[in-house]
Formats: sequence, structure tokens, C-alpha cells
Amino acid sequence: MKRLLALVIPLLLCGGPALAATPSPPHGHAQQTARASRARVSRARAPAPKPPVAVTLSSILPRGYLKANSTLRVHGRLTNQSETAYQRVSVQLRFSSQAMTSRGQVETYGDDKGLEPPQGGLPRVISTTLQSGGQQAWALSIPVRQMNLQAFGVYPISVEARSSTGVLLGHQRTFVTYYPTGTPAQKTKVAWVWPVVDQPHRADDSTFVDDHLERQLGSGGRLSNLVTAAARTSTPVSWLIDPSLVDDATQMGDTDGYTMKKGVKRPQSVAANDWLTALHSAVTTGDRLIATPYADPDVMALAQHRMSGDVKLATQQGTHTLADARLGGATASVTVPPDGLADQATLSALVASGSRTIVLSSAIMPDSRFETFTPDPVVNKKVSGTGVKLVAYDDTLYKILDTDTQEPGGTLLGEQRFLAETAMITGERPQQSRTVVITPPRRWNPSSAFAKAVLTYTAKAPWLQAVPLSAAETVRPAGRVFQPQKGSPGLSKNYLRRAKDLSTDIRQFTSIFVPPASDFTLGIPRIESSAWNGQSRHGSDLRGTIEDELTAASNKVKVLNDGVTLVGKSGRIPITISNGLDRGTVTVKLHAYSQNKTRLRVDSVDRTLVLEHGHKDQVTLHMQASANGIAYVNLELLDPHGHALGGPHVLHVRATGYGRTALLITGISLAVLFVGVGIRVVRRRAERAGESVE
Repeated sequence: MKRLLALVIPLLLCGGPALAATPSPPHGHAQQTARASRARVSRARAPAPKPPVAVTLSSILPRGYLKANSTLRVHGRLTNQSETAYQRVSVQLRFSSQAMTSRGQVETYGDDKGLEPPQGGLPRVISTTLQSGGQQAWALSIPVRQMNLQAFGVYPISVEARSSTGVLLGHQRTFVTYYPTGTPAQKTKVAWVWPVVDQPHRADDSTFVDDHLERQLGSGGRLSNLVTAAARTSTPVSWLIDPSLVDDATQMGDTDGYTMKKGVKRPQSVAANDWLTALHSAVTTGDRLIATPYADPDVMALAQHRMSGDVKLATQQGTHTLADARLGGATASVTVPPDGLADQATLSALVASGSRTIVLSSAIMPDSRFETFTPDPVVNKKVSGTGVKLVAYDDTLYKILDTDTQEPGGTLLGEQRFLAETAMITGERPQQSRTVVITPPRRWNPSSAFAKAVLTYTAKAPWLQAVPLSAAETVRPAGRVFQPQKGSPGLSKNYLRRAKDLSTDIRQFTSIFVPPASDFTLGIPRIESSAWNGQSRHGSDLRGTIEDELTAASNKVKVLNDGVTLVGKSGRIPITISNGLDRGTVTVKLHAYSQNKTRLRVDSVDRTLVLEHGHKDQVTLHMQASANGIAYVNLELLDPHGHALGGPHVLHVRATGYGRTALLITGISLAVLFVGVGIRVVRRRAERAGESVE
């Protein structure tokens, strides 16, 4: 019975024959959409049941690849994740002497599907008792000659942990690459596009909505690691930089500090300034500086919802921002849309914004010839009458780089998988050199060791040759086709509708400035950022902050009068307009009209006012009342295009004039009064004269 369990349970845990994957189609058959690709990744990341014992690999030596005279040494640790203690736990290294034959086979094995390697070294007992929660280090080795590896290629290995009864407690799969001296293989050329992208951290230019960027820029932070890793390697990279990130860091490094919501002040960020210095130094030694549109907007969603003008505006703002930050030479002629996705409308929007080379995911640029090898990445295409190059980055390598390298053993597994995948590309056609473009995910968060390792292996692995992106652009087209992405997995129609409404308000407010620029101009691409794909709540929060700040700023350009008194039938009333903003000169027109023209008429011509910040000016309105009492006048401030800024300001006008009849009666009464007073004065004088005679 124990023997039967020892045979059956391992089969169930590792997949068994029933779970063996069907042969993968050739790599060129991948006529998949990127959405299906993401679905596979999502399923692969779904939490699997934990095995009783976790097998973690800590090192594989020699690093990189094996030679004929090497000894494979694997070190790691066991962790008992169950509530049961196990006696005499052993570990065993399993391997195959047969090289893998396709990238599909590598992917299947890497996804923990199919059978374990058929051969194994001698089991080694490493623990008399492995208590619940206990850990135990282990080390295994085998001379490469005993593995009987046949030729250059990728070979699967696995480390198994078993109980004293032979029950499989856990295992960990990975790969080794064998490259014997004298292998006659043409090197695969690799061009890197290295993303330094984050999410927007400001609403308007003056207000930070969070303080998360500080730790990312500091030592050990995600953005610091990315810059450091690329700066410390000889591998050329093309930098893909979001100008809004540089803009945010520059603002944080200002000597006066920066301002959070509700006016909370932060001191000057030393980390931001140090990071900017490191970035400047690294970029000068890089291959090329590619600027995303400002805040890296979701260009496909914008194009599909007829908001391509925002793409062009963000592109122009992006290159200007990097130039102002002394990161000159940034180009917008090369673009990498978020997730590498595009449809025809997206391509047209990018070309209209100046793009001539567009780097896309290979998931939407498959090989039309159904070849069994990875083709070169370039496709020539006419877009809106303009010739452009579409360059495919490798989607499988993109997903490998996206694996979690922060968890224990994750860095080593990622390195081994990267080496295996690139070696398999070379091994598909070892006599034909091809070019592969690699770019990590937009907001990549690798361990610092992994980021440095993949760049180092690109320069030093004997089957790879690091080249600049410009070299990849010049290769001949090799049969790939562009298959437009269907639908937009990014920002929703409802989200963009509200963003568009806010954009209209921002543009109108901005138009009153001389020159027409305000702290809110860059708020448009910030709320349209691809960072909010799948995080629309955070995008909505940012939009709400901008709306509040815009309303507060708009209310500072206003009419100060609330009520006036019109004495008489008509008169001239001074109206005061104030620019209460902290900075900026504005130009507005005052437009006035009565709510009841029969009761009160306003005779005035719209007058243009130019007000510096903190200044006031007056406009005189001529009013004519036909009745006493209160009347209402609407006062509107207009932008240079004649559109009202917000709702009308209501002026209360109290008319205290008199009609003709009232004036006549008053005049007669005054005359009678004066005559009566005169008669009395004459009588008194006469009486006084008579008294004096007597």
C-alpha cells in the first residue's frame, strides 16, 4: 500500500500523465490578442494550494550557463508549511538529458505543467525531523558529464523534497542552459527599452496628492534601483522616461520644498535631487532617450474615444518638460504605447503626434508565415499616408520579467528562466542571427539584483549580443503582421467622459491667462494616465482633487460688488473686478444684463480688463430704472472667446428714484411751503415795527 501511495501521490502533485500539456504550436502561430495573453498570466498567478514543504532555491552554480567540465551545484532551503512534522526528509535533483525543443515547451514546464524530468541524482537526507514551521538548508551537486547533456540548449531540472516513505512534499522547477566551448551558434542581438515610469503624484502643478514618490526615489526604492541597475552595466539601453516623473521629482527638489493637499508643506527632498543627478548621469551613457507623452496617457483609449488631440498635446508637453529638465535629445519619434497595444486609430494618433517608430507587443504582431522560430521584429506600414516602422518587443520575455522576484528565490528563478528563454531563441536557428527587442512592464518593480542580472547576462551570455534599439529598427522586415487590438482594456468610456468635461473646464480657465498657461494645464494628461488602468478609483480621486482646486482658483477671479443703490432715475454704477490669484495675469470681459429689462435697463459695452495677480479694476455701468425697489443684474466674466466663466454673479440694485408726478407734487408743496414761510416772516416784521412805534 505504501508503495502504491508513493507512486500515485507524486503523480497527482506534479500533474501526472493526465495533466501533460498538449504540444504547443510553433511560436510563430501565436495569433493571440494581448487580452488573452494577460488572462493566461492572471490564471498563472492565481494562488495555488500550498505544498506541505516549500522548496526554495538560493543559488545555482556556475552562474549563467554550464560547460562540459562544470559541476552543477544547487543550494536552497526547505520550509515546512504544514502542521505536521516529517521524519528523515530528503531532497533529490532531477534532470533531463534531452534539450527542450521549443519555446512553447519551456513555457509549459515553467508554468509547472507536465511531467517532472525523468532522471535523478541520489536522494540526500537532510533532516532527521522537520518540525512544523521549521527550515533546513540543503545543497546538491552533480558533474555535468554525468548528466549526459548532448549539445547547446535548455534543460529542465527540478528539486524534490520527499518524506521517509517517499511521499512528495514539495518541488521547485527551473532550467539550466548548457553551452559547451566551441558551440557554432550565431548570437541573438538584444535591444533593451528600459522604462522609468510611475504614476502622477500631483493634481495641479502646485499640489501633490500623495507622498509616495519620496521612498521610490530614495536608496533601495523602485525607481532608484532601475536607474542604478542600468547605469552599472555595459549593456546599452534606450531609456523610456515619463516626463511627469522627472517634473514631479524636480518640484520635490526645489529649495522651497513642495506642497501637499490642504496646504501641508514638505521640505526639499534630498532623495529627489540625488535621483535626478543619477538619472542625468545614466542617460548620457545610454543609447537613446525616449519620452512618453506627459504622464504616459492611455493613448489607445483616447484614440478610440476621439480624444487624439490630447495625445498630441501630451506629447508636446512631454518633450518640452524633459528639455526644461536639461534632459535634452529626448525624442517623441519613437513611442511605446502602454501594454504594447494599439489599433489603427491609435497608430494614427501617434503618427499625428510625430511618431515614426512604434514599439508594440509581439502578441499583436505575430509571424504570418507560421514559422517555428522567432522572427526579426520589424514591420513597415503606411499610417495615414506616412511610412512608419512597427517594432515588436517579445511578449514572452515581457511576462518573464513581470514575475515576482521579490519573494524568496524569485530572483534566481527569474534569471534562470530569462537565460533559458533567450538561449532557446538562439537555438531555434543557431546558424541565423536574429534581433529581439525586450522591454519590461511599464511600472516594473524587480529586485535590484534581478534588474542588474538580466542586463549583465545580455552583455556576457555567449549566445547573446547587446545592441542599441536603432540597430533593431534597421533590420529587414521578416514576415510579421500587425493585428489590431480589439476593444480597449484601459480607461472606460464613462471615466473618459468625465475627464473630457474637466479638460474643457481646465482649457477655458487656462485661456484667460496671458500667456494662456496655468497650473492646471498638465492636469489633463495626469487624469488620462495609463496608471489608472484598473485603478479608476485612484484616477477619480485625482480628478476630484483637480476639480476642487480648479473651482477654488476660478473663484479668485471675481466681481466684488454684491449690491448697489441707484439714486434717481438713472446713474453710473462702478463695478470692481479682482484677480486674487497668487500669480498670473488674466484677461477677462465683464458682460452685464438685467434680469428684468422692463424694470431696469443696463446700457454698457463689454469691456476687456487685464489684471495682474492681486490687482483690481473697475468698469462703470449705466443703469436706468423705471420703478422703485430692488432689481437684479447678472454680471458675467467672459474668457477671450466669449464664454462665461462659471455662473453669473447677481448684483442687487436698489432703485430710489421719483416719477414726474411725484416731482411736480413735491415742487408745488415746496413752493407753497416757501410762500407760507415768507408771509409769516413779513407779518412778524410788521408786528415788530408797530410795537416799536408805540
